[in-house]
Amino acid sequence: MRNIHYRKVSILFALLFGMTSNVYATSPITVTDGYIKASIPGTDITAAYMTINNTSDEAITLQKVSSTISDRIEIHEHSMADGMMRMREVGEITIKANSQAVLQPSGLHLMIFSLKQPTKEKSVIPLTLKFSNKTNINIQLPVYRFK
Repeated sequence: MRNIHYRKVSILFALLFGMTSNVYATSPITVTDGYIKASIPGTDITAAYMTINNTSDEAITLQKVSSTISDRIEIHEHSMADGMMRMREVGEITIKANSQAVLQPSGLHLMIFSLKQPTKEKSVIPLTLKFSNKTNINIQLPVYRFK
């Protein structure tokens, strides 16, 4: 009888572990090298940077970003025009199949407005990235003053 109970527990554990592993193994989207800049005292804005990797055979679009630290996070891009650096909202980022999008200073990045509290160095901030394929990726980004 004890052997049957052990076998049932082992099978249940294997099924649960296998289902959990498949959830992570099937996502074609990974995020690396992410961080948020520490906010400047007296301001309520900051920026976030990261590399978004798409290992699927289809393009995926980052459509929205949310967080507990702000109700307004926008996707922006810096560009040079007439000798001046300009920043504009782009709305979304399409990551081609088997490619990556690099969000970095002076390029694509996330602007975080109306911070509910300052972002302080050495803290960790949660973000949720929402993609066109109905995938939501929850990430935790460290805060740096300089990087």
